[in-house]
Amino acid sequence: MGRLTRTFVHLSTFAGLAVLLVGCSREPKGTTAGVETTSTSTPTGNDSETSTGSPTSATTSTAEPTPTTTMKDDIGGVGGQCNLFMQDCPADQKCTAWNEDGGPFPNGTRCVPVDLNPALPGEDCVVPGKFGDGIDNCDKGSLCLDLENTGKATCVAYCTGTMDAPVCPHAEDRCAFLFEPTVPVCFSKCDPLLQDCGAGETCVPNEAALGAPHFVCMPRVFPQLGKYGDSCYALSGCDPGNLCIFGENLPSCKTPYCCSVWCDLESPDSCLEFDPTLGCVPWFEPGAATPGYENVGICGIML
Repeated sequence: MGRLTRTFVHLSTFAGLAVLLVGCSREPKGTTAGVETTSTSTPTGNDSETSTGSPTSATTSTAEPTPTTTMKDDIGGVGGQCNLFMQDCPADQKCTAWNEDGGPFPNGTRCVPVDLNPALPGEDCVVPGKFGDGIDNCDKGSLCLDLENTGKATCVAYCTGTMDAPVCPHAEDRCAFLFEPTVPVCFSKCDPLLQDCGAGETCVPNEAALGAPHFVCMPRVFPQLGKYGDSCYALSGCDPGNLCIFGENLPSCKTPYCCSVWCDLESPDSCLEFDPTLGCVPWFEPGAATPGYENVGICGIML
């Protein structure tokens, strides 16, 4: 069986930023998603600010507790001021991801006050400053993400449980591992071959790795590009039915990352319509497929 010459890009965009979708403490899965470990900003250059959501009647607290030293290996588990999975802050505070150096990307955890009138997961929310400040009006156990960089921010639930056995509040949700170090949050599960997500979303892996066990609905970003062979900047930066992968896995790609196409292993010739050198690469190692996804593949150059 052939395999990709290299691995997939693991970028995704939240809070108006192109950010790493990796879990530092999680073991690689055979062929893992390889990419630079530094964050890449969106083409708009608005890294330093996060758009706010629709105005609410909530009174957002901006009090910022004194930060503590944060270990950089896994901000979802050990290290930092608190544990995102356990939400082990005092009763009137929540554990949230933030950037201890003042940057836009989370690299630690800390306890912050819970808003007096908090928004619940799935509801509109507000980030009064930078996303990296970790201050928003979402309830305990959730995070405000400006998912499409439109100002329509939404509260998303943190996963509970542990890094190796994450749990989401709704049975149809799956834990996705965002940023580096890891921030675990919940999204609706989906099927990449069916692309059964809502409008403005695309079905992508929950981890940036070939063999990631689940697939989740994430907002579609950079809609001006996204067809097969287009240059891409994010895991969810391609049209529904496509995925951003390393360019060297596609014969016509001239940039580091380009959009490829999901394929059904029962119809492997479907990749040939894009290029005769492409094959349908199995997403999972033999015998390791998540039930229901045994036929999932991605078009790429075979060895």
